[in-house]
Amino acid sequence: MNYIATWLCADEKGEESIFPQTGQKSSSQSHQNIYWRCLILFYATSKRFNKAEKHLLFTNVKTLPTVDGRDVQTTLDDLGVEVIFTDFKYKTPKGYFGMFQNQFYEFSILEYIATNYTEDEDNFLIVDSDCIFIRPAQALFSEARKQGFLSFEDDCTEDLVIHGLSRKDMGKLYADLLGREVNEVPGYHLGEFFLASLKNVKTIFNSFLELWPELLRRYEAGLPKFNEEAHTLSYIYYKNGFIASPKRNLMKRIWTNPVFYRNVDPADNALVLWHLPSEKTFGLADLYQVLIRKSPNYGLGLSNNKYQKLVEEKLCIPHLPLAKKIKYYLLSYYRALRKRIKKFKLANSFKLAYE
Repeated sequence: MNYIATWLCADEKGEESIFPQTGQKSSSQSHQNIYWRCLILFYATSKRFNKAEKHLLFTNVKTLPTVDGRDVQTTLDDLGVEVIFTDFKYKTPKGYFGMFQNQFYEFSILEYIATNYTEDEDNFLIVDSDCIFIRPAQALFSEARKQGFLSFEDDCTEDLVIHGLSRKDMGKLYADLLGREVNEVPGYHLGEFFLASLKNVKTIFNSFLELWPELLRRYEAGLPKFNEEAHTLSYIYYKNGFIASPKRNLMKRIWTNPVFYRNVDPADNALVLWHLPSEKTFGLADLYQVLIRKSPNYGLGLSNNKYQKLVEEKLCIPHLPLAKKIKYYLLSYYRALRKRIKKFKLANSFKLAYE
């Protein structure tokens, strides 16, 4: 059996971390609703192409909310998604790293899979909720059969610091952890994409269990450590000899906002899966309105050709019309200004409190 999953780990008050794309407190319902919309859209796009695969949602939320007047549990039932509750067990201590704290929830997911599934040849695809399918996932599962594993590396340079570590930094940390020289500069695997057989899920999770106490020890000692799940998984893959696929025609992290960085290419329309981290409140929100709120049966009645054209229009891939470009600039600068005003007000409130 092939499984397709995403997840939502809700931060509690007092345990917030920074999510640059939303600009809101990660414990707030408004922030979390952005992700509920994304994951509903994700499953709607997956059900279009992946009817034989079983769909799972992992979450630490015991009672699913109502979003836009729609009961999320009922919607997921309609889409044939099994909701699996699992606690966020491997929480990093407060102050461990400021951003994306809940990414370590992925290891609670892997623990659940390793513990509750029995067929070693089953495959589990776990992706971030701000992804959509453009083609059937079968191409991904077929590629994964070669080693019971599929991953992709970021094209970042050796010296680019991502979430506190460059690839060179990672190599030094690998050598320290492994107790041997690491002569090559290791790759940085995309954390938003995980695909492995149950047999390899067990291997990966067992390696994490060995590593987890060392990460906490390093934090307490002020030593270099892995700050998020992609750092951690990259090390575990390296340790166990799991090699990234060189293929570039299966999935891609697509940056779309011209204000910051845009790496859209005409060939993107031939991919299987798009990851769209800067589109949560732009194109994905627009696509959600059309497919989930305005279309019968989540837009599944649309032909694949009409669906493709709709996706291209709402997400501006590959073409960015002038009107959409202006929208990006206006909204991006407005949100940046709003963040600065919030910071200014907060700083003034602290100042007044101590005067």
